[in-house]
Amino acid sequence: MKVSEIMVADVFKLSSEDTVARALNMMADRSINQIPVVDDNGKYLGMIFAKHLLNSSAQSSSKVKGYIVNTSILGPDQDVEKAAQLVIGSGNRALPVVENGRLAGIVSETDLVSTADFGHAIVDEVMSGAIVIEEDTSLADAVSKMRRYNISRLPVISAKGVLRGVLRIIDVGRIISTPRERTSKSAAISGATAAIKDVKVKEVMRRTVSVERGTKLNTLTDHFKRNEEVVIVGDSRPMGIVTPKDALELVLPKKSSEPIIHMAHLEDGQERVEIQEQLQRFLKKIQGKLGDVRSVVVYADKHKTRKYSLRTRLITSRGVIDAKAVGYDPISASKKLIARLDRRIKSEHNQRVKYKQHRETARRM
Repeated sequence: MKVSEIMVADVFKLSSEDTVARALNMMADRSINQIPVVDDNGKYLGMIFAKHLLNSSAQSSSKVKGYIVNTSILGPDQDVEKAAQLVIGSGNRALPVVENGRLAGIVSETDLVSTADFGHAIVDEVMSGAIVIEEDTSLADAVSKMRRYNISRLPVISAKGVLRGVLRIIDVGRIISTPRERTSKSAAISGATAAIKDVKVKEVMRRTVSVERGTKLNTLTDHFKRNEEVVIVGDSRPMGIVTPKDALELVLPKKSSEPIIHMAHLEDGQERVEIQEQLQRFLKKIQGKLGDVRSVVVYADKHKTRKYSLRTRLITSRGVIDAKAVGYDPISASKKLIARLDRRIKSEHNQRVKYKQHRETARRM
């Protein structure tokens, strides 16, 4: 199957002279986290991302031309399998389809998931742990939590821990930007906490889809067409979260002899090689403690503080092991990341051993 067969041709787009406020409002209205920017002739210039805008020094009246990000591009004749690898490798939720320099369409994680067959895989195999927020928390505290964990969504719970909805970064963007679109003297978006400190999460949250643990991934395809995530619950309480990208990671190409390592946002070739070698040594060290390690996905992010954060997901036959670490360069962050993964894996391995011993003792009795 080719990219041209699944791409969306009717794309929402911006010009470089549009304002940041217009971009954020468009994202909130259409439930999208990124918008391509084109010139008057339809030439693709780059992408605008909600997370970048909200973490920047942008004012609502600023032009988006100062915040355009270069991205990888897809060709209409590329295979869908290759497109999935590029989307995962980019760390973005969608990539533009460009033909002769002009924007022809866009392919998102959701488009790609609709073409995949996950077989008998269940949500437990790919879900990440749910970082939640209470509905009566202020929006400012929610934004702080999103920045701390470098995430763009939070399941919202009641005081009793029951799932109530989901808060997305694009909804926060609307609150911050809309009242300030009329003036060029507004505070920078990244510091505009006055607009959100008195707003409660429950006033902004959206409804979300939830399923029980053990649900087959193939049943989520239709849900992903209308929602950015599906929350995994137990007794109505969030246990984890699955996004289209999480599902796609399960069908990435694999080597027959060893798990393949996918890396996103790392442009320095030497750093990529060194981090891959560190991870390969680590995987050999933990062999047998996790079962089958199918693949490893690493996402790198550079912050305004000049620090780097690395997030990784080890996709195993028993589920996902995820971890995050921060360092002043990708290599130091990688070493911290591997140390945290090692602690988590040892802890889980010891728990399984104790459980097995307990069952064996009970059987003998």
